[in-house]
Amino acid sequence: MYLNSLRLWNWRKFSSVDENPGIEVEFSEGLNVIVGENDSGKTAIIDAIKLTLNTNSHDMNWLTEQDFYEGSKSLKIECIFQKLSPQEEAFFYEWLTIQSQTSELRILLEADIYEDINKQKKIKKSIKAGPENLESVMEDTTRQLLAITYLKPLRDAASELSPGKYSRIAQVIKSLKDFADDSQDKEDVIKSFSDAFDGLKRVLDTPVLKKIESTIDDFFEKNNKKSPIINNKKMDFPEILKKLELNLGETGTGLGSSNLLFMAVELLLLSETEIGPKIALIEEIEAHIHPQAQLRVIKHFEKNALETGMQYIFTSHSPILAASIDLKHIIFIYNNKSFSMKPGQTKLEEDDYEFLDRFLDATKANLFFARSVIFVEGDAENLLLPAVAEIIERPLYRYGVSIINIGSLAFKRYSNILLRSNENKPMNFPISLITDLDLKPVDYYEDEPCYFMITRKSNEQISNLYKDAVLDPALEDEIFVQLKDLITKANTLYGGQAVKSKEEKKRLSSEIAKVITEEAAYTVSNTEGTYYEKYKTEKISTLKTRYFDNNEQTRVYISHPWTLEHSIACSSLGEQFEDVLLQSHYIKIENQNTQKSEWSGIADKNKRGTEVYSFLLEKEVSKSIVAQRFAKYLIDNKSLLKEQLLADDSLKHLIDAIKHVTGGETGGV
Repeated sequence: MYLNSLRLWNWRKFSSVDENPGIEVEFSEGLNVIVGENDSGKTAIIDAIKLTLNTNSHDMNWLTEQDFYEGSKSLKIECIFQKLSPQEEAFFYEWLTIQSQTSELRILLEADIYEDINKQKKIKKSIKAGPENLESVMEDTTRQLLAITYLKPLRDAASELSPGKYSRIAQVIKSLKDFADDSQDKEDVIKSFSDAFDGLKRVLDTPVLKKIESTIDDFFEKNNKKSPIINNKKMDFPEILKKLELNLGETGTGLGSSNLLFMAVELLLLSETEIGPKIALIEEIEAHIHPQAQLRVIKHFEKNALETGMQYIFTSHSPILAASIDLKHIIFIYNNKSFSMKPGQTKLEEDDYEFLDRFLDATKANLFFARSVIFVEGDAENLLLPAVAEIIERPLYRYGVSIINIGSLAFKRYSNILLRSNENKPMNFPISLITDLDLKPVDYYEDEPCYFMITRKSNEQISNLYKDAVLDPALEDEIFVQLKDLITKANTLYGGQAVKSKEEKKRLSSEIAKVITEEAAYTVSNTEGTYYEKYKTEKISTLKTRYFDNNEQTRVYISHPWTLEHSIACSSLGEQFEDVLLQSHYIKIENQNTQKSEWSGIADKNKRGTEVYSFLLEKEVSKSIVAQRFAKYLIDNKSLLKEQLLADDSLKHLIDAIKHVTGGETGGV
């Protein structure tokens, strides 16, 4: 059997609305890792399970007024178990909910705050089991079989494994089947301890007892002679175990190693369960464990869950751990709701899961611990956005925003993690996705034809260049960005396999170029404007559709027409960007001044921006270095730049992206 679901009503931060639970968490049979930002409710979920089912280590799970949602006088916790074995179904039969093909066990904790006769506030708690509205009390002896293993965060593992009255290793060993009441192993331990004590007495006889005896003789009367002896204090099996200490055979074992050993001890007892759930709850599993050990531990649990049928429910704040496990094991707590990342629950495709299993690293897994996310495709955006956000007084760290640098155009692989397949249960997680349109402006091509359509006349002339070609109107339906795009399409439509040799391709390219450069052979505008504007509009629409713009709280922001650096070069900060670019490329001041003077002669701001960005590309200047230096310039001058940035149309997409993930226009105020 395994814990299939948990529902909470008025438990801590999870309120109840119209009798509906404040949160419902669905668990998988094997490994479950609960992630989310601080105070999202991860510990509240773990504590609800502990309180309802109790723990093998008999932790003191008290219910207090602070456990009730603010203003509420009652709370409920419901745990539902599924996949009971025939033996378990027989044992829990009177509390089962019988369904057509299966059965389930429903455990319900209810609590109320009331005033007793002395006007003192008290809490009344009951734990029952059974179908809804037909629950009955479950005896303690039966309920104890539902107890789970729990490891608290920041645990003092070394103390837990030390000898003493509260020795955890003693509790675990005495509960193992190997040491049942009629166990020969148990008898052997007791006998071995007794034999060892007899040997100790013989060793102590001369150096200790004989010397004590000489003194004792002087203390007592001659006719009342006394002789000291060392007796073996009769100790039962548990008392013997309390003398044991478990360690790794090293001096000064660290916290991390002690924690790994302690986890192994706790799971030893859990593996012996036959009736009841095999559940381990571990809070902050990464506590005291370095990153490499985290990877080994979580991989062990993934494998062990499959092999043994154990169910693990962990909480974590570790991006390293979140990145190292299959996405399907993650349960994301956001905005007081639970969201499983299993296939079928998100908008990810099957191959997306395979991709993320390979490429979701710790920096990208940080999205599971944020309030909102900005996805970017390169280092420049990653470096510049925090500076821009600080200038407009929306520092990202204050709003819990993570920037996730995809490093490619695989946005859909990542952003779809946070989009739900069930549109009736949206996550509404704020996402700003910043990408480039990657469309070169008209002035980039200078005198070369660009962003044009073919007329019927030019289409006829082009088709005549190919042997036995039949006129195809499809050539007139497409907007061509460059001449080479037209040539490629014409070769496909009219030449097919016939256009193979380099000489033939070169001849056709030359002939087609002559055709379309004749007057009226092609058009660059229509009644609605230029084909450039139409092409740009269509490409923007395609990108927004591809990346689910306006789906839940995902928004797509595009640097257009080209890239972020081009937008900055065309902005009111263009000259400052030029200075940073030139300083990054030239060492000598005179070379910087010469190039700057050349750009200063270009009157059109957009054309000048195109020249500047083309320089960056042609000279292969590092975008990361330029972005880093420009970000420093922005921070150094932030008191002067806020209004300028907010008013600049070229940078509006950056401002809007930041506003979206930091509370909108009002900033969450």
